[in-house]
Amino acid sequence: MAGASVNRVVSPGPLHCLKAILEKEGPRSLFRGLGPNLVGVAPSRAIYFAAYSNCKEKLNGVFDPDSTQVHMASAAMAGIYCTFLPRKE
Repeated sequence: MAGASVNRVVSPGPLHCLKAILEKEGPRSLFRGLGPNLVGVAPSRAIYFAAYSNCKEKLNGVFDPDSTQVHMASAAMAGIYCTFLPRKE
């Protein structure tokens, strides 16, 4: 098979795909499915930020107020809390 050529398929880039979607389906199609996604994500993010804020208030008394340690520990604790929060499945 010496000298055999390989035909490579070049996929269109993201801008070409965006242009094709806008031409064929319109701008509203870019946001299809956003509503249900936000309904699912918003409560989780609210719980995360509530846990983060609560941890931050408590840790400001332990470490230097608003220090890097406070932010890092608060974020870690909020992440752990959201990960192990009991869920109905």
